[in-house]
Amino acid sequence: MQAVIEDHFLGEVAKNNKPIGKSPYPTEGLIAFKKRILQIYQAKNTADLRQNKSLHFEKLKEPKYEGKYSIRLNKAYRIIFRINHEQNSRLEILYIEEINNHYS
Repeated sequence: MQAVIEDHFLGEVAKNNKPIGKSPYPTEGLIAFKKRILQIYQAKNTADLRQNKSLHFEKLKEPKYEGKYSIRLNKAYRIIFRINHEQNSRLEILYIEEINNHYS
């Protein structure tokens, strides 16, 4: 499975293992983000992520999140993403859009 991180700040965190500039997220959220990114890269497909119950993989129901999914970072934050299935292939690409406070 492949992942594309669309948020520039989160992309820098994942690529360089440290944030550039002031972080809009708490330190524990960024540490959890790096762990989840590793899990995403190691997964063969979204079924692997769904099997890990601690991730709480779910399709979002709010209209503004139509067609999007999330997995848990910690009790307060979740990664919001969408899934693209490549035609004529079993390849799934996750487009990571943001980290969101689960209770906002």
